[in-house]
Amino acid sequence: MLKHWKIFFLPLIVLAAFASSCRKDQVTTDSSAQLDFSADTVLFDTVFTTIGSTTQLLKVYNNNDQAVSISNIQLEGGNNSMFRMNVDGVPGVNFSDVEIAAGDSMFVFVEVTVDPGNQNLPFIVEDQVLFRTNGNDQIVQLTAWGQDANFHGGLGSISLLGCDEIWNADKPHVIYGVVVVDEDCSLTINQGVQVFCHRGAGIYVGGGTLEVLGVLGNEVCFQGDRLEPEFANVPGQWGIELNFEFEDQFGVQEATVVRGGIWLSQCEGSRIDYAILKNGNIGVQVDTVKTAGTDALEITNTKIQNMSAIGLLAQGAEMSGYNNLITNCGRACGAFTIGGSYRFDHCTFANYWGEGTRQDPSFVLNNFYVDVNNNIRVRPLENTLFRNCIMWGNNAGLTDFNEFAVAIQEDEFVPPASYFFSNCAVDTDEDVEDPAFYLNILNGATPPFTSVNSNDFTLNNSTSIWQCPFVDTAPIDLAGVGRFSNIEKGCYETQ
Repeated sequence: MLKHWKIFFLPLIVLAAFASSCRKDQVTTDSSAQLDFSADTVLFDTVFTTIGSTTQLLKVYNNNDQAVSISNIQLEGGNNSMFRMNVDGVPGVNFSDVEIAAGDSMFVFVEVTVDPGNQNLPFIVEDQVLFRTNGNDQIVQLTAWGQDANFHGGLGSISLLGCDEIWNADKPHVIYGVVVVDEDCSLTINQGVQVFCHRGAGIYVGGGTLEVLGVLGNEVCFQGDRLEPEFANVPGQWGIELNFEFEDQFGVQEATVVRGGIWLSQCEGSRIDYAILKNGNIGVQVDTVKTAGTDALEITNTKIQNMSAIGLLAQGAEMSGYNNLITNCGRACGAFTIGGSYRFDHCTFANYWGEGTRQDPSFVLNNFYVDVNNNIRVRPLENTLFRNCIMWGNNAGLTDFNEFAVAIQEDEFVPPASYFFSNCAVDTDEDVEDPAFYLNILNGATPPFTSVNSNDFTLNNSTSIWQCPFVDTAPIDLAGVGRFSNIEKGCYETQ
């Protein structure tokens, strides 16, 4: 009998244990039971009016030794709030009887869209979330900095700007899609203007004129429209993207072509002075059939940084500039291609890209392109001069890699390429001793930049090898320091 009793009783023990494991946690009714939160304030940095924010996460913890039932979770502004709330995957403004097991947690997601306030200065939008547990109220504050802005274009669209339009610094300017400066029209962007571009957005100048008129200490700034701290140094946030379809043996395909955030084509007389462009795809792109001795663009005292592709891209253009700092791009900092005419003094092309492997030199000059049939097409390269510049990067010294590349093709129907580099600092395996093209080239000496990690590209304790002759185009450096004697290569003087 004892043997049979054991066989009979064992399943009862298993069933009892199973029932015990399925029994719900005891829910406390103690009014002193508190919730804990990942933050007491959910803060959104500057959010432009009418543009939705990123999603912020609030985590709610039950650190009690029993389950709690939250009788009410309420967005106090209700349906009129500028904030939106989602509790454990369910959107709403009021939730009842939400239970959290002992030692467990749940997620609350919050977004905000700020209605136009017609205010030039930032303003604060606030609300709060009430958590009521056993008659005990706890509050989490919601705060967003909102700002009204001037909006241009439309999402995914190509829009003409008004002819001879002027942008001032009274409000930020936010661009959606591609905005176009049409033929014989102009866009003037005055000092201090902040331009924020949505993904895929930028300015196209097609036969018109662009004037960016910043001043030292009150530059014009172009960047993406995501202002949360985690986007502060993310490349590729903006720049013109053109989507198109084509058909091949596999059927209809879709493709995207990336162009410059500022893209000039078939135009002359544009100017960019004291501007900052950051975190885009291609900073400035100039595609212009050469005009008779007139620059398509003069770019001066400008910083272009952290572009996912190229900082300054020229294709058969006529350009000039000085005191430009172009740094940290996924491909080249400066690419002067398909011929053209270029004259640049005291510029620093310093590529310390850290987002992945980079295959392109920091600086490229060539006079050709390869067509769809794999034929080399040579174009004129004329009157090209680079003086007192630095072309360098973090791939300098690697085997079979040059940070400075000049590739010239010859064609019997095209005049011989005319280019010259004087008193520049480069990293290359190419012959830079030919006096027809090079003078006093410093090759292979690492520039003593103060701190590439902090984007400080001043020269720290430089020796005489970094000195160069005075040129009258740039009597002061990018920071406003005068150049008199014993001046230095690149865009900065040692202070």
